[in-house]
Amino acid sequence: MQTAPLLLLGPPIKSDDISFIGFPMSRVQRVVASLATLIGWTISNPALADVADAIAAYNRGDYVFALRHLEDAAGKGDPQALYNLGIYHSAGKALPRDMPKAVSYYEQAARKGSALAAFNLGQALRKGDGVAADPGKAAQWYEFAAKRGHFRAANELALLYVQGQGVSVDLVEGFAWLFPATHASIMDGAATKNAMQLASMLSPAQLEQAQARGRQYFERYMVPHQDLVKALLREAAAR
Repeated sequence: MQTAPLLLLGPPIKSDDISFIGFPMSRVQRVVASLATLIGWTISNPALADVADAIAAYNRGDYVFALRHLEDAAGKGDPQALYNLGIYHSAGKALPRDMPKAVSYYEQAARKGSALAAFNLGQALRKGDGVAADPGKAAQWYEFAAKRGHFRAANELALLYVQGQGVSVDLVEGFAWLFPATHASIMDGAATKNAMQLASMLSPAQLEQAQARGRQYFERYMVPHQDLVKALLREAAAR
C-alpha cells in the first residue's frame, strides 16, 4: 500500500524550544509561507486532489477557493484536509483567527491518524491556545505523533518528562525521546541542545540506559516513517 502524501498548508504551530534547566533557547522563527509536499498518487485520489487544488489556491492568495476545496475534501473524511483546515483557521489570513475551530480540526485529523495534526493539537493543549490547557492530553498527542515519525513532537514530549508536566518526572525516558532527533540523519538543533543539557543531569548508568532506549525508539518510530521525517527536514531547511 502506498503512503498517503503529506500536505502542509503553512507552518505548524510554533515550538518554544525552552531548555530544561532555566536557560531560554532562542525561539525559532517559523517561515510564514505555504509548503506543499506531494508524494505519489495525489491527483488519482479525489479528496487529495481537492487538497492539492486548495494548496495551489492558497499559495496564490485565493483563500476562498482554498477553503471551499479543503471543506470538500474534509467532507470526504480526508485527514490531510482536516489538518490543513486547522492551519487555515489558525493562520487567520482569509478569516479572523479561530483557534477553537482550528483545534477541532486538528483533533479530527489526529484521530484519523495525522501525526502533523497530533503535534499541533499537543501544542495547543500544552499552551492552552483555543482549548483549556491540559499537559496530560498534550503528552498523549505528542507521543502519538512521535511514534509516527514526528521528531519535534518527541522533543516536546521529552520536555514534559523532564519537567513533570502531565507525566511523572522521568529523566531517562525524557532523554530516550530526545535521542532519535540527534541521529545523524536528523540532527534537530533543539533536540540536540536539550540532549546535551540533559546528559549532564544523568548518571553514567542512566545515560547508557537512556541511549539504548532512544536507539530503540529511533528504529521503531523514525525509520518506518521517513516520509514525514524528510518532510519536516525540508521544512526546516526552507526557513
